[in-house]
Amino acid sequence: MTQNPIIRFTTELMRLTDDLDQAAAAAFVQRVYAAGREDGAAEAAKGASGPE
Repeated sequence: MTQNPIIRFTTELMRLTDDLDQAAAAAFVQRVYAAGREDGAAEAAKGASGPE
């Protein structure tokens, strides 16, 4: 079974830092994930409307 990417990246981020707790790491990963989704949706919408 594939691990949820938010959990996987939270765990990886915690391994890379010494002073980040799980809640802070998870909150950061969720913000980055949401920003990436929004950016992807905006790019897809721009691509669907054709070239400028």
